[in-house]
Amino acid sequence: MKHGSNLRTFVRFSRKDASWFYLAFLLMALTLAFDLSRPFLLKLALGDMGKGDAPALKIHCLIFLVLLIAEYLSRSSYSFLVSQALLKTINRIRVDVFSRTLSFKQSFFDKEPVGRLLTRTVNDTESLSETLRAGVATLAVDLLTVVGVLGIMFRLELKLAPVILLALPLVVVVVRFSGIQLKKNYLKIRKKLAKSNALMAEGITGVEVLQLFHSEESYFRRFKDTNYEYRQATIWNNVYDISLYAFIDTVAAVVTAATLYWAFDMQFGWIQVSSVIVYISLIERVFVPIRDMSNKFTTLQQAFAAMDRIFYLLRIDRQMNHGHRPVSSGSLDVEYDSVSFSYSSEGKPIISDISFKVESGKVLALVGKTGSGKSTIGKLLTRSYEPFEGSIKVGGTDIRQLDTFSLRQRISVVHQDFEVFPGTLRDNITMFQDVVSDQQIHQVIKLVKADSLLQTLPGGLDFRVKENGSNLSSGQLQLIIFARALVFDSPIILMDEATASVDSLTEAWIQEAVLAIMACKTVIIVAHRLSTIEHADEILVLDAGRIVERGSYTKLLEKKGVFFDLVQSAGNQIS
Repeated sequence: MKHGSNLRTFVRFSRKDASWFYLAFLLMALTLAFDLSRPFLLKLALGDMGKGDAPALKIHCLIFLVLLIAEYLSRSSYSFLVSQALLKTINRIRVDVFSRTLSFKQSFFDKEPVGRLLTRTVNDTESLSETLRAGVATLAVDLLTVVGVLGIMFRLELKLAPVILLALPLVVVVVRFSGIQLKKNYLKIRKKLAKSNALMAEGITGVEVLQLFHSEESYFRRFKDTNYEYRQATIWNNVYDISLYAFIDTVAAVVTAATLYWAFDMQFGWIQVSSVIVYISLIERVFVPIRDMSNKFTTLQQAFAAMDRIFYLLRIDRQMNHGHRPVSSGSLDVEYDSVSFSYSSEGKPIISDISFKVESGKVLALVGKTGSGKSTIGKLLTRSYEPFEGSIKVGGTDIRQLDTFSLRQRISVVHQDFEVFPGTLRDNITMFQDVVSDQQIHQVIKLVKADSLLQTLPGGLDFRVKENGSNLSSGQLQLIIFARALVFDSPIILMDEATASVDSLTEAWIQEAVLAIMACKTVIIVAHRLSTIEHADEILVLDAGRIVERGSYTKLLEKKGVFFDLVQSAGNQIS
């Protein structure tokens, strides 16, 4: 995306801090006025020294000192205001980026590594904050200083102007070229860092598997190779940066020497020594800001690169087309009519021509081999994946016409993966929402038969759950997920049964919890346990994304078809 578009997006985020920026730029103008008045005072003071006028020299020196103090105060205030305004703007961007990330389609997370997302939402926003504070806070002052000092130099001694006029175009061309190279290299650095972060995050998450298969060394080599590529890109970035800095210092020294030679060349006649001294000091005043600007332009290129990566997340279609109709209250039925879905328009269909209806209060079980499309059917109901062909209706209304937030409030999902978060047991059941009382939580825990199993946890609802639930058993995690599904009293339950092995006592508790849920809700369950399937009102048998059989448990066994073969080969569990 073009820089202009990114800048417009950034300005949109910074509008709330406009008054801070206006005040800062007023102080910048004062800073510049104080700064540019000093060369004239220096020339006057040198003239006083040449004439031996001590009183005038004292006055000019005193004014010079006052200007220095005033410039320091205005410059510091300007930098502080810009820095604070930028911090507030960056914080607003970070919050908005994370908020949008939480609302992306599930298909986005299937393709995007967690480490890359962390780099964009954390590293890139922090990099943008640091680079803007380091560069933008003084870049405008540097630009105006160069223009102002050049004006003073031409007014002070026009005969010396050709020297600096010959050097400036060369400096501008080199700075421009270096800026382009630095931006390209910085983008490469961010990509390598994102890849490194992704490998690190995935390695830490899967460390147990790596250790069990003795793959720590081979995985570490992958990380080391990626980290080496990141280091090499960073080294080249430093080479460009240092070379540019040294080049401008060299040009400044050459211009100073050429100016001295030019000034005392007899063909120009006599030039006041005070003018030459001031002129030489002004040469440094031109090239020091240019030298600093070269570094700040590098920083600015990094900021533009960071903006590209951050605002990319803001340009993504954050979700499906939201409907506006609220879901009706009370009991709800669910109906699929000729539903087909594939992950891409050219891809192979995951499910094809799926049709069924679940009456309110009934239980539908989805059965089939791994990869038959069972879980996909459930994810379409919650609009985690789109678009799809056909229609899915809840309470008689197509879900694409329903408000997504309202729809998801009416559906509770029990995932096969036991996703818990660091925090209290209460937090994990209520999902950090304070609209549920402890009394309601205890009622739900009792309903899913989890009270006897969870009472062993010290602290009760205040028990601290560690990352990934590492201090809980598989059975305890499952019961927590069941309680979470029921605590908001959603009329529809979408359950993907876990296949994790547990002891026989815990298995009995879990089965009681499943039956308790099935007895009071409209349930669509991706079933793996035979004991669960037996209690379903209807069973759909899927194969390669299509319904190949349907009926009750008894009728399907009597058919001796696909379902019969699954039961015979699976034992207690069906894939």
